[in-house]
Amino acid sequence: MLWLIYSSLASGRLAHPFGTQTIRRKQDLFSEKDKYGKTVDIDRPIIDEVEKIAQNHNTSMATIALAWLKTKVTAPIVGATKAHHLDVLEEAIKINLSKDEVHTREALYKAHDLEGVMDDNRNREHNWTQYLINDSENSLIYFIYYFSSTKMKLLEKGGLYYDRSSNNYIK
Repeated sequence: MLWLIYSSLASGRLAHPFGTQTIRRKQDLFSEKDKYGKTVDIDRPIIDEVEKIAQNHNTSMATIALAWLKTKVTAPIVGATKAHHLDVLEEAIKINLSKDEVHTREALYKAHDLEGVMDDNRNREHNWTQYLINDSENSLIYFIYYFSSTKMKLLEKGGLYYDRSSNNYIK
């Protein structure tokens, strides 16, 4: 089964150390507080672990968060709004997390109800965050590239996908 992942960086929450103030966080109508405010105690250990793994790999937290998706059967919706976001995505394709790094991050995850604007249109009888834990030995991860502001750069990079069973990047 292939899961389509929305908000793979949790609106930037997994892209910066906990508490970092960014322009987006200050200007976003649906700020982190409105989306995730009540889940901070549950999610902070994951954010801190992503930061630690990023430091160990000498790369960005966003790269590590996206590289983790590569270990699952997923098709992330890449929310690139700037050309340098694609550089992070390209680096994530190249990073291979160890089994320990994947396990440590997943062990910290605790499913929780959606909050704020993320909960507005959700049926309360289901906990959709359960989809995050899914494993397969032969996963294909497709990066869907089409954003008007970065279209030329995307076309230059081509439509890469990662075949986990052969550990190859295929165009």
